[in-house]
Amino acid sequence: MICAILMSKKLFTGGRLHRGALWTFLVLLLLSVYGRWLVDATPEQLRPAWWVFGPFILLTDFLNPVFLDRFWFFTYCICGLAMCVLFWVLGRGRWKIRAVSAAILASVIAAPFAVLFMYGPYSLRTVRVARGYELSWLTQPLSPFASAFKTAQREHDVNGCEYLLHGWSLDNRLYYGSDCGNALWMYDPQTGEKPRRLQHLPADYGSFTAVTATGNFRSSGQDGLWATWVTEVSLSPDGKSRAAVIQDSFYGPFDLIVMHRSVPD
Repeated sequence: MICAILMSKKLFTGGRLHRGALWTFLVLLLLSVYGRWLVDATPEQLRPAWWVFGPFILLTDFLNPVFLDRFWFFTYCICGLAMCVLFWVLGRGRWKIRAVSAAILASVIAAPFAVLFMYGPYSLRTVRVARGYELSWLTQPLSPFASAFKTAQREHDVNGCEYLLHGWSLDNRLYYGSDCGNALWMYDPQTGEKPRRLQHLPADYGSFTAVTATGNFRSSGQDGLWATWVTEVSLSPDGKSRAAVIQDSFYGPFDLIVMHRSVPD
């Protein structure tokens, strides 16, 4: 729908207002993707010049729509690519328009690779567990791009996917959900395998262990866990595993971890 509106030929062949709006979209797209990196790379004494963008400079910080989700990142990039191609085709022989649109096209194509370079791998910087516990990071990104994208979300104070604990079943399996795709997952610490996606909860859902909503800032290592923010916890029936939904930084992405007791009490 968004691309269909932006790619309308009438917009490209219309008045200056239409063309100005489309060029503005492309500039703001580049500012959203590359702005923070460019600001950081600018010498400190020259950084006030960035305020020429006015309120849009906030796109380089915590109002960035591009890093809300990978779906939106690629949607915006695809729209930008389509607009650049049409500006090239409908440029009516104006070499300046074609040159600028080609440069923007190259920048948009390079955006996924630039994210890898600008942000780097995602890690749990503040999370650690007490001695006698082992940590399983269930929401660890599986690809270099997904990892760098989650780092970008942390830098831009974006929550990303949120997770909801459903509790542990009597056979010590953890069930949890995610608002990304309304997904449901099951994790079995006894097998050590990665979480498996499910269609629905098992019939004995009513016997699951309790989930405690904490919403606490924990710096004291309560329950053997240090983390910036802990929102939910749930203890397995055998008492050997504890699941927790956490944030590694205030206003940043959510993660789900499981602590396993590696030594007896």
